[in-house]
Amino acid sequence: MTAKFGLFITPLHLAVITHQANMVEALLREGADPAALDRNGQTSVHLCCEHNQQECLSVVLSAGAASTCLEIRNYGGLSPLHLAVQRGHKHLAKMLLDAGADINVMDIKSGLNPLMHAVESSNAEMVRFLIESGCDVNGQSYSGNTALHSACGRDQVDMVRLLLKSGADSSLKNYHNDTPVMVTKNKKIADVLRGRTFHHMKAPDHCVAVGGGSLTEIGSPSPTPSRGCSPSTTPHSSRHRASPSTRTSSTLVFPYF
Repeated sequence: MTAKFGLFITPLHLAVITHQANMVEALLREGADPAALDRNGQTSVHLCCEHNQQECLSVVLSAGAASTCLEIRNYGGLSPLHLAVQRGHKHLAKMLLDAGADINVMDIKSGLNPLMHAVESSNAEMVRFLIESGCDVNGQSYSGNTALHSACGRDQVDMVRLLLKSGADSSLKNYHNDTPVMVTKNKKIADVLRGRTFHHMKAPDHCVAVGGGSLTEIGSPSPTPSRGCSPSTTPHSSRHRASPSTRTSSTLVFPYF
């Protein structure tokens, strides 16, 4: 049952490609090899993921293919889980993980893990699924890049926020010594990485000035004509109030938030 046709396709491969779960089951029962490779180095499990065949995958995995096929890479360097993630088949990815697939498996060519492939596919739902399933959010590729580096380099603002919220480390450097903020040209992403918000961006218009032993809020109405503000109207006065004996001709400006 492992005989191959002209294109290195076995009967089992053909049954998967043509969506015949009953035939897949019959061939496996008769001894078909689930780990046999086609011309692209793909097993029957790869083909199930490529063609979104949930029923066929269930049959193949129940026949014991999990122990032999889950970590096999095709000639493109991809495992079945990589293919399921790339194509956005979350239900297939879950089946593979439940069968014991390595959630942090790296592809052969670049060392990208499934999370990185999900980011490169701009699939936030898949990213959430992998994170909730316990993947390493700070895993690094052969070049030292993380999923956060990838999201920053692709100007994916929402993806960056999601990764940061999930524990991504923005201080990690790749092997070019670049942190994620150094690989983006998007100012909004840079602000997110630095923890800056619109409120912080507007801060220079609302400052506390210290001069002549008094405090003044700049950019907001003063409760009295006097330049001095009482502690009850200036939240920072207890920290920045100058001593009555101190006199200075300069004015220091402190932003507050």
